[in-house]
Amino acid sequence: MNIWRRGLASLALGASLMVASLAAMAAPVTQLGFALDGSGSVSTSDYNLLRGGLTAALAGLPTDGSVEISVVAYGSGTTLVVAPTVLTAASLPTIQAAITASAKANGSTNTSGAITALSNAMTGSANFADPGTRSIINLATDGFPDSQSAAVAAAVAANAAGIDGLSIEAIGSGVSSPSALNNLAAIAFPGPATILALNSTTIPNPLGGSGSWVVPVSDFTALAPVLLAKVQAAITPVPEPASLALFTVALAGLAAARRRA
Repeated sequence: MNIWRRGLASLALGASLMVASLAAMAAPVTQLGFALDGSGSVSTSDYNLLRGGLTAALAGLPTDGSVEISVVAYGSGTTLVVAPTVLTAASLPTIQAAITASAKANGSTNTSGAITALSNAMTGSANFADPGTRSIINLATDGFPDSQSAAVAAAVAANAAGIDGLSIEAIGSGVSSPSALNNLAAIAFPGPATILALNSTTIPNPLGGSGSWVVPVSDFTALAPVLLAKVQAAITPVPEPASLALFTVALAGLAAARRRA
């Protein structure tokens, strides 16, 4: 009987530790920032596909207040389309309407400006101050940055400001060459960034420990499922090392309980 009681105690301990570990994994808010390339090389129909793909992807996210959305449209300049807004059932239609109404920027491809604008918006949000918040920028582009060095510098500055990750969809033949993809991978963080398979929807969380990524997309018609997979990956919980240790202890407690029973 005493052995059985000790086994139950170990089982209870293991269960409580697992609950604690799962609670530790849950981040208060995941900030998702989207930079939409509306430069001159993007046609109006393609920009409509980009906007439509993002609005559809956002509909697949939880509306329980655990996600915050920011959106910047860019060409030669940048426009804040959606200021940091917590995603709820009430705010989702407003966010989608703002994206749908956003004008195509035209002009050149000011990638550095887009990264900086998103970084400033996201770090200026009240949610950013929470130590549990994770912040990820997503860049959807069909072309080379105006300045590769400026884009890399903007990404480095965003990371230094507290943005945790930056991932990229490289859309179309203009950015499909190995050199173009490698240049975009140099902007993504944390490194080393991986170049995924064409039109891949098997997308890891860029904060999952294996580095960020660039996914080549054949054209704008193939973008929507990639964006959906990207946003789903971004909200996948990433265990902290301490949580993993607690989970290991919990499993050991459960195993001990079974043996003693």
